Amino acid sequence: MSKFLIAAGIVIGLLGLGTYAYIETHPQEAFELALRAERDRAMLSVKSVNVDGDNWPYLDGGEGDVVLLLHGFGGDKDNWTRFGGHLTPDHRVIAPDLPGFGGNARHEDQSYDIASQRDRLAAFVETLGLERFHLAGNSMGGNLAAAYAHSYPEKLLSLGLLDAAGVESPVPSELAREVEATGRVALIPRTREDYDHMVDMVFEDKPWVPPFVVEALAQRAIENADFRQKIFVEYRTNLFRLEPVLPEIQTPTLIIWGDSDRLIHVSAARVMDDLLPNSELAIMEGMGHCPMIEDPRATVELYGPFIDRHTPAGM
Repeated sequence: MSKFLIAAGIVIGLLGLGTYAYIETHPQEAFELALRAERDRAMLSVKSVNVDGDNWPYLDGGEGDVVLLLHGFGGDKDNWTRFGGHLTPDHRVIAPDLPGFGGNARHEDQSYDIASQRDRLAAFVETLGLERFHLAGNSMGGNLAAAYAHSYPEKLLSLGLLDAAGVESPVPSELAREVEATGRVALIPRTREDYDHMVDMVFEDKPWVPPFVVEALAQRAIENADFRQKIFVEYRTNLFRLEPVLPEIQTPTLIIWGDSDRLIHVSAARVMDDLLPNSELAIMEGMGHCPMIEDPRATVELYGPFIDRHTPAGM
């Protein structure tokens, strides 16, 4: 989902600027410097690769078994920076901007439904020459990760589903009730007020973020609203339902869910756990829709030991 950074890391990254005047007059440049500082601290660098004619930016860092991380709707690769920084000492972390988001290509004449994105992800994996790896995704990225796991089981060591989309929750979420009542989609902000509402929906315990960062993030989200609408319609029109495929996924799977998720009710986690033949379920108390952003350390404390158990000796 939305790309937020914990405030302390951003402030540290900006100390070298020496003056808030620069921030006020160059907010986008200051934001990019803050991102760069966060990535450096996480031992992640931005790389890019051409996949079928489109440039894929991605974060890459660390050594060891590969962990491939997929962001959700409206997010980008930096959703995983803090989380990834806890993994890079022992793992190679890769987190791409998925097509249609971040710095990846946006094509009006292409579809961004899950099946199409799965095929593009497979091409990205092959272009990087990844053999066997751990795959995890949040929200829409979790839906995509499960679709990939179903089609390419031979590629995966493990699967991580963090508040993943793709199954119908027995209890409707706050987002679902809001859409039903008003037609409003909180994930597609068109005004600053909309953006603030989206943040309130995503997080249970909102991290404090410097105002200039909030402004930069809000501006980007609002500018991309029309294309987000296109992707949302395609995603909803061509739903990749996971109920039929989860029983066929034998890959060891960890399901992580915030019990206060307003976008996808936590009851969906138990549906997934019941359908998957080889799964573990971890419910995080007082947590919203993006645990890897809201509390990256606590989330890694669940995820790290899981992938270690499913990494063959010598990798």
